[in-house]
Amino acid sequence: MKKIRVGIIGSGGIACATHIPNYKKIEDVELAACADVDISAAKRASKEFKIPHFYREYEEMLEKESLDAVSVCTPNIFHKGPAIAAMKAGAHVLTEKPMAGKLSDAKKMYEASKKYGKILIVGFQTRFRIDLNALRQLVQAGELGDVYYARALSLRRWGVPARPTFIDKRVSGGGPLLDIGCYSVDMAMYALGFPAPKKAYAVTYNRICKDPSMAKKGGWGGPWRVEDFTVEDNAFGFVKFRNGMTMLLETNWASFSPSDAFNLVLLGTKGGAQLEPLELYKDVLGKRVVVKPHDEFHQPDIYEQRISKFVESVRTGKPLFSPAIEGLKVQAILDATYRSAAQKKEVDVEWDF
Repeated sequence: MKKIRVGIIGSGGIACATHIPNYKKIEDVELAACADVDISAAKRASKEFKIPHFYREYEEMLEKESLDAVSVCTPNIFHKGPAIAAMKAGAHVLTEKPMAGKLSDAKKMYEASKKYGKILIVGFQTRFRIDLNALRQLVQAGELGDVYYARALSLRRWGVPARPTFIDKRVSGGGPLLDIGCYSVDMAMYALGFPAPKKAYAVTYNRICKDPSMAKKGGWGGPWRVEDFTVEDNAFGFVKFRNGMTMLLETNWASFSPSDAFNLVLLGTKGGAQLEPLELYKDVLGKRVVVKPHDEFHQPDIYEQRISKFVESVRTGKPLFSPAIEGLKVQAILDATYRSAAQKKEVDVEWDF
């Protein structure tokens, strides 16, 4: 079997932690090259993982290496350029989440995947959570009836990724709403079958991380300068759907809350459910009951599954998870949330792509 030649664009932390090691586990994958604007990062990755070639410019890598597939691991705002260039060069693409730093970029990436006939997958590894897929099956089986409310939470008591690629809007495109809120939106939409949204209203804050004492305290990566923190630290949104459902979205990196909270709660006409821990709430014979899994889930490594399923997608020519159109729809909800917060009013959610 011919080996799949893979290239890495963006050779920093996420590439070296979750992409490259998992490609190395697959026998029919050849890690051919890596690139990074910081040539020292590309050189380190090349040396550590025995990748034959490294480049500063991804364009040169794409021209010389004849790649079958590419992982795009750049900061959010820089996903568009390498993803489109890779597809134009004949490679299928796995891009880190979110799909892009802004909706207009995500649209262009989606159009490029259609134009060049290449797979574009957005790397939501949470799609491989066993509990999320069980929750999705409950919804599909009608156990909840008509779901009329969803609450999607990604809240941190204190978990600020204090690096420019996260806190500088020029590079990241946004704060926790893009960074971890995208997971909440994707998990909710995936579980619910991607219902069409209609309107969004949201507010964002930057109150905690603009406090000099908090900046001095620091986060993941150390302290930061207040003037360098140009994204939100908290975001709260309310999305109304065409089918009458509503979704509350809550996300932050820092807050004076009791604890971290990462959850998805669904309420329907015949039952309710939550994701963490997975529980189903029903009335049985007139009694309120809580249904829980009998055994704990054995959860395989979702990052390893993400890479193996992408490779399988390349082999089959079909996107086997999180296709570009779904990444684009998640981006549309994030975009409407940001627009509403900026305009201080309810806005339409762009949807019919």
